[in-house]
Amino acid sequence: MSKFKYKLLTSSSGIVEGEKDAISKAELINELRKSGQIILNIQQVTKDKKLGLFTNRTNKKAILPFTQELATLLEGGIPIDKSLSILLSGHDNKIKGIVEDLLNGIKSGKSFAEALTNHVKLFSGVYINMIRAGEEGGVLPQVLKRLGTFQERLQKIRGEIISAMIYPLLLSSTGLISVGALIIYVIPKFSQIFEGMGISLPFSTMILMGMSRYSIRYGWVLIIAFIALFFLYKRIRKDKNIAVKMDQKILKLPLVGNLLWKIQVSRFARTLGTLLENGVPLLKSMDIVKDVLSNQYLANILIDIKANVKEGASLTISLAQRGFLPEIAVHLLKVGEETGNLDQMLLKVADNFDNDAEQRMKRLVTMIEPMLIVLMGAVIGIIVISMLTAILSVNDLRF
Repeated sequence: MSKFKYKLLTSSSGIVEGEKDAISKAELINELRKSGQIILNIQQVTKDKKLGLFTNRTNKKAILPFTQELATLLEGGIPIDKSLSILLSGHDNKIKGIVEDLLNGIKSGKSFAEALTNHVKLFSGVYINMIRAGEEGGVLPQVLKRLGTFQERLQKIRGEIISAMIYPLLLSSTGLISVGALIIYVIPKFSQIFEGMGISLPFSTMILMGMSRYSIRYGWVLIIAFIALFFLYKRIRKDKNIAVKMDQKILKLPLVGNLLWKIQVSRFARTLGTLLENGVPLLKSMDIVKDVLSNQYLANILIDIKANVKEGASLTISLAQRGFLPEIAVHLLKVGEETGNLDQMLLKVADNFDNDAEQRMKRLVTMIEPMLIVLMGAVIGIIVISMLTAILSVNDLRF
């Protein structure tokens, strides 16, 4: 989708400016004409891709404080337009343009949820649909407060995953850089010395010298091959059938497969529970949750489950039949359905899975760290011993 900047003439608010995402300019024109507004100008917004990506990430981080502050203002009895005006004067430029566009949308007669649809890259389907349910039920302050808690919890989980991976990635990077420096800079210097002497070298040293020569001459080929494989992978992932099969195999991987499954199930349970808690209908909630899951195999299962639920089947039974949830979670959700507390049980399941995934992640990292240290030590040790063996063989010849 592309972003377009538009200028409209309305009977109620005069000239209104804003931005909106659309597949094409023609589609946006048709959409605006159906609403009865006079189009003055529409232009596609062009931005540098790197800068746009960085700005988008920065804006996403600012959504949490924006949600929490707006909830506080609305709870104090301040109208939505006045609350946005207060936030507009207090926020920095990273979020200021978004708040201003939301305020203009509300002043032009849109609901808050409708105004949010102009920024679908920042405000997810979960966010927008919860706001819509809150407006319809007259409980927008409470919904915003729950949204803030929901986003805070997701950020915490994401932060824990990143923190757990930092040290192993740092160790791996240090090891690769060390081995690369030895192969590209250190070994070639020794190679020149040994070749000048014209002596017979140990087999291990000859292999290292060959690897060094190959890396220097054809290293760029490997780099291009890795880049090509990365883009090929991204291209293949666009095929839905292939993506489903790949994600199914990923869930069967030893050690990490079960962990990834639990993270996905936790995301499903927390998102669905939060949506149901805020009055979003079950079928609509399942549509939204399907798009939240990053694993296409599990998302595909949810499509079938939604079809069963639409025909009158129980959500819990459908989830159990497809093996989407473990037995303990199925029992909890079954009790939730029978007592009318499905949303609370889903949130409880999400908490349990989050805690379990966190413990599994810590154990996995604890196991990986010494393995990486031993592997790096072994590789560097082999290189050093091979070179020392060659040096000692030279000394033996002198005697």
